[in-house]
Amino acid sequence: MQTRIILMAPTLTSVARSIACIALVLSLPSYARAQNKARALAAFQRFELGESQWTTGFWADRQKILEQNSLPQMWQIMTDDSHSQFLTNFLIASGKREGKHRGPAWNDGDFYKWIEAASSILSVKQDAELEQHIDEAITAIGNAQREDGYVHTPVQIRRLQGDVTAIPFSEPLQFELYNLGHLMSAGCMHCRATGKKSLLNIAIAAANFLDRTFSGPEAPLGRSAICPSHYMGLIELGRYVENPRYIQLAQKLIERRNEVIDGTDDNQDRIPFRQQRIAVGHAVRANYLYAGVADLASETGDDSLLETLKMIWEDVVQSKLYVTGACGALFDGASPDGTAAQKSISRIHQAYGRPYQLPNSTAHNESCATIGNILWNWRMLEITGEAKYADVLELALYNGLLATVSLDGSSYFYTNTLRQLDKMPTELRWS
Repeated sequence: MQTRIILMAPTLTSVARSIACIALVLSLPSYARAQNKARALAAFQRFELGESQWTTGFWADRQKILEQNSLPQMWQIMTDDSHSQFLTNFLIASGKREGKHRGPAWNDGDFYKWIEAASSILSVKQDAELEQHIDEAITAIGNAQREDGYVHTPVQIRRLQGDVTAIPFSEPLQFELYNLGHLMSAGCMHCRATGKKSLLNIAIAAANFLDRTFSGPEAPLGRSAICPSHYMGLIELGRYVENPRYIQLAQKLIERRNEVIDGTDDNQDRIPFRQQRIAVGHAVRANYLYAGVADLASETGDDSLLETLKMIWEDVVQSKLYVTGACGALFDGASPDGTAAQKSISRIHQAYGRPYQLPNSTAHNESCATIGNILWNWRMLEITGEAKYADVLELALYNGLLATVSLDGSSYFYTNTLRQLDKMPTELRWS
């Protein structure tokens, strides 16, 4: 277990994802997508949402902290603009308020994750104030969404202010698909929990936009697949609304990763996916990719995808996983495998290293990578029914995920070292 002496100020990137993941975990006994009968690979079938809930004990206590502390605190952060802009970015994008975009490109995604977390709580507890906040957020998103279904506030605000270079999918690090994937997941959860289709309809419009955008030969290619939560989101949406088109789109986008020219280990696209045997590069991107591919394997029954995932999983668990279930040991580094031209070795960051390269004091272990590890192992458990995936899932839940959040649910860690007694001899990129 990790020992914490000083609670750091929240890093918003990990905060929203952490509370969303914890909310998801808390609702696992009652969380389901569509019935598993349609899946080609599924050893387990989940309870429907609301069929069971935590009552007393460890996870019930954590759920109470989430309800009483984390969600209200996060709503305040997302609406008062003192840390960054979340709700306000949507208001500006819709023309309801003047101003410029503030915050990183993935702020929209964190906003959607808050809605998903809050909705999961509504599935087991009525809370009029929380529901009102969710409705306010959804209204702002709907007003900002373009008629064609596209919604991404950094690009939209720049366009409103006359920047003709603000074009969808023109910049790989805009995180558009990452944000839209979280929108789809949130839309499904919100509809399950409340019966309302307000956010689901926004998610469907966004998915239809993606389907049109990526249908032609001139469509943007793999480099828009940074932090690919959209594989999970599209498949989630396809299952929930029973539209195979969205699952087929996810399959197409995963296959198109193989077409990337001059790919990198950092984005897991240097070689085609089915040729991969080890976990490389950015650990969040990697684990989201593996979770999304697991969803696709579950739907299609593609054994070649599942076998690749199993080999990568063995590499992680045998040589690249911390005792806490955290992963992504390296702050920054270089991948000598990424190019034959050694003078231009490709960069990696927040990344899986080499086998057993697991430093204690300089471990990066980004909270989001632990979340991705949980999502991946959860899917592998559902597909196979094998207990080893449950072991890693539980290890990461108790020792990796919970260690990123303070006991009162109001402070968070972005990086998660295992041991740090002395001051570092040099300043780390993320302290």
